[in-house]
Amino acid sequence: MAPSGLISRMRGRGTADGSLPKFAFVVTYGRSGSTLVQGLLNTLPRTLVRGENNFYVLPLFRSQALLRGFQREHAKHDQVNASSAFYGLGGITPADFVPPVRDLMMRHLLGSESPGDVDVLGFKEVLWHRVNPKETEPFFGFLDRVFPGALYVLNQRDHAQVAESGFWRSRDGQEVMQAITRVEQIQDHLRRTRPDRVYDTRYELLTSPDAAVVDKQLRGLAEFVTGSCDDDLLAELRRTMTKGHGPNPFGKSKKKPARDGSR
Repeated sequence: MAPSGLISRMRGRGTADGSLPKFAFVVTYGRSGSTLVQGLLNTLPRTLVRGENNFYVLPLFRSQALLRGFQREHAKHDQVNASSAFYGLGGITPADFVPPVRDLMMRHLLGSESPGDVDVLGFKEVLWHRVNPKETEPFFGFLDRVFPGALYVLNQRDHAQVAESGFWRSRDGQEVMQAITRVEQIQDHLRRTRPDRVYDTRYELLTSPDAAVVDKQLRGLAEFVTGSCDDDLLAELRRTMTKGHGPNPFGKSKKKPARDGSR
């Protein structure tokens, strides 16, 4: 079922002519309020942002890297004759990966929705820490080719609150901080290398008791993704803020029990 914001606003112009939609991805870590950000994005007109998918685009990128490395390793071997163990290896190029990866992921992200009904398409993910430091720019370069002009919403939350929330409670504290730190390194990389294609959201600002602070985040997010935010859309975004998002909405996750057994 399409998000209510998409259903109510999927009239008019679209990508039925075959042009690509705009792409938008939420870059964050677990328990940062990412599902709330996903909900806000899906409130925007003609915008469809799916949830987590185990970050399967990363191994798709790595498969390209595996091929390139294998080609370099065996460049001295005969790849032309049918009698060669590496026959045809040189005929594959990195560019060959881009169209099928885009097609695969767009089919997954669109689902039953028509391409002509969606202007902005993407997903939110919390596993960006799996991108190794040395492959950071090659990976995002790959994404730039698969998803031209992709936008990145960089979401953060207080580290202590993250560590005490949801699935992180069962993890080693050092492991938690390493994952969070790695994602924030990636966020910094995107700010440096693609400053015109990033927007920062923060859980504490989105949930602030100060309505003006919240509205600034909401308007900024809408303007970043769609180019504008009128009062009606702002009101819709405010209504989205009142709904529960994620497995434990409204901060209902239990804190980690104390070592002495007390709560």
